[in-house]
Amino acid sequence: MSELLGTAAADQIRDRFTQSSSPEEAIRNIQRDYGLDMLPGMDAIYMLLDLSGCKRAELHSACLDALNQAAVARIQSPEFGVQEFEQVFRRSLSYISIPELQSIPMTLLKKFASHIDQDVLDTLKQNLEVFEQCPVNVKQHIWKQDESFFQEQILQMLNMYHYDDDLQEIAMNLRPDSYQDVLSTRRTHPIVIKLMEIINGDPKLYSMVLETIRIVFQSSPFPSLCSIRVDLLMNYHEKDNTDIITMDECHRLIWSLDTCVRTQNMDDAIIEKIKECFDDVTNGTPLYTDFAIVLMDPVISNFLSGCIMRWLRNNVHDDAPENLEQLINYSSKLLNLAEHAPFAARTEKKIPRVDKDLKEYWKSLCKLMLLENKSKATIKPVDSETQSIMLAKSDIARKVFSEYVIDRTMEGDIVSLQRLLPFIVDTLPNPTTSSSSTTTNDNSNNAAYEYTYESFIYTFINIIMKKWLVECVMDDKWKSTIFNNFLIHVAHWNTRVHKQVVILLMKYFVGGVKHQRLLGEKIGLIAEWADRLCQQGCKDEKYIHELHEVYQRLLTLSESTFDGQFRIAPPSVLTFLENYS
Repeated sequence: MSELLGTAAADQIRDRFTQSSSPEEAIRNIQRDYGLDMLPGMDAIYMLLDLSGCKRAELHSACLDALNQAAVARIQSPEFGVQEFEQVFRRSLSYISIPELQSIPMTLLKKFASHIDQDVLDTLKQNLEVFEQCPVNVKQHIWKQDESFFQEQILQMLNMYHYDDDLQEIAMNLRPDSYQDVLSTRRTHPIVIKLMEIINGDPKLYSMVLETIRIVFQSSPFPSLCSIRVDLLMNYHEKDNTDIITMDECHRLIWSLDTCVRTQNMDDAIIEKIKECFDDVTNGTPLYTDFAIVLMDPVISNFLSGCIMRWLRNNVHDDAPENLEQLINYSSKLLNLAEHAPFAARTEKKIPRVDKDLKEYWKSLCKLMLLENKSKATIKPVDSETQSIMLAKSDIARKVFSEYVIDRTMEGDIVSLQRLLPFIVDTLPNPTTSSSSTTTNDNSNNAAYEYTYESFIYTFINIIMKKWLVECVMDDKWKSTIFNNFLIHVAHWNTRVHKQVVILLMKYFVGGVKHQRLLGEKIGLIAEWADRLCQQGCKDEKYIHELHEVYQRLLTLSESTFDGQFRIAPPSVLTFLENYS
């Protein structure tokens, strides 16, 4: 009967039908030759089924399910031992690719994993669809035998995780509504859960996953790798898996930093716990690099940047802690490790010390803070020069400065934004550096440079959409500061930013009655901005499809708002849509 199962059956059945005078004869011959008509009265049963409306395929499927369940129950019973396994396993393997019969060989694999021969294990790896259905204990055995095969599978998952748009947005948001929700979303992500299932509490497999992350990070130092490394450990911390959390030397550091992020607080006590993590850990060692990778997790590095910004503002307003300098210096040291994590992972060299010019930069930034809401005040040339130099060379300075500008945006301090936003425009990184550079070090630095400013702009635009849309079209100061002097320029720098600005324009058409009068007065201005954006904005071929999509949605929204009363048709947008349709 085995000839009628699997791929071999297709040719035989086709031959039977070809050689028979009618399909009915072919079916009768197959039933006769393979004992499928041996039950007396089957024809009458089939007639009853036909009359009841039950399809024969449904009956056969139900019978097959019942047989499968009975076979699985028999295999799982204590009476079914190794001798019985050896009698049936090899025969059952021929059906392992057939979903309807897969449960039998898979149950045998699970129960007798230690008795599986090497040639069978090698065969299972060849068919990834079959391998995916294998029991965890069999997979683990194969993974531990073949680390390269294991790494290939993990690499695919890390790639999917990195290119998840929702996760990218979470990572780039400097002002999430809830940090608890951010961490929960990250740690329950399907890829993270899948990795947890793969590891299944096994310390060796956990180490193999971490090693794969390290290897990938050396050539592609994405912040997402830092996040998944942190989240895996914290998931096992929540499960109180002592085997894993005791072997992971980053556990105490991650746990302490996770507490900081959840509470949005960093005091002397928690700093002492973090300092203790570095006791007896030498700069230039693999563990020191692992610490740096942990600190590069966006939610952690953003927290540290935000702390420095808040401490500086408190200092300006005479509400600073007594140990302000120590707090800022130590947080800067941690951010310095994060900034140089790619360098350390790639070269295995010591991470350089914190830029000594940062101390002067903090003083300069405090002077800018003193000018808040003072419309007639101007920045001294020396402070302007300090800002430009440090923002161009230090990612720590960029991160803290970005946090400060976001703070002023949240407060609607347009006077300060007039002074601050030009520094962003003047120090935007050259987007061609990463492709033209001849050194990996430059590539990593430029990637961090771009990521910091992209995160800032993404958060900035989100705040504008939530709080200041009306002001940006009704108030001349807001209009010139936000759109004419900033968003148009940053859209020219980066296609993804260009896309975000178009999405912002779309928000003017989804406010319902609230925006009806606003659109009536300013529809020409919105059309003008869309036209300028499309003319001047960056159009990287990699993201051209996404850009085309948001421009099309912008025009569609304008046509459907109040029966097309506020339809816009910017010439540059129409040309772009036509050329890239």
